[in-house]
Amino acid sequence: MNDLKRRLAAVVAVMALVALVAGDLWVGTLRSWWDRHSLTASVITNLLVLAVTALIIDEVVARRQRRQRAVSVAVQALIVYGQARRAYVALTTTVDDNAGTATEEMRALASMVLTASSSLFDDPVARAFLAQTERMAGVMFRTSSATSAAGPGTKERDRLASEMSRLKAAVTPLLGRIPAEERSILEGPSET
Repeated sequence: MNDLKRRLAAVVAVMALVALVAGDLWVGTLRSWWDRHSLTASVITNLLVLAVTALIIDEVVARRQRRQRAVSVAVQALIVYGQARRAYVALTTTVDDNAGTATEEMRALASMVLTASSSLFDDPVARAFLAQTERMAGVMFRTSSATSAAGPGTKERDRLASEMSRLKAAVTPLLGRIPAEERSILEGPSET
């Protein structure tokens, strides 16, 4: 909403400035009025130029902040994705003592989702990733509670793999926001 107000104010200021210039060029009575009231003309034009300049600078700063926030949101999503990968690997690995590890990894994922959700929610792409992460976590928790000591069956593994591929597809647009050299450091070794 604030962006809309700022852009509307910029359009109004620019249109007023254009109208004054056009009136000065083509309307003789307006030009003679400005000539007789030079102080008023000077104050009005200076205020309009100042308003246009301030609005342009404000827009540049706002764009820079949006770009920086987009990268920050993408990094948070990548961290959550990494934890989801670790939980997925722990759940699908069939090791006798892995049940405790999978449970801890899923708790860590739930904690990360709760912590990161407030910043991910404002960004539409990150919100879609958050929704998919929540679906993935739900499937993992259901699978974990329903599996035996031997680990998840083929049907559960297929469902988990499908959800994991959807999660990877949801995080991919966010990865494009992170510079490549930083992304490789953040991603770590590929597990899936």
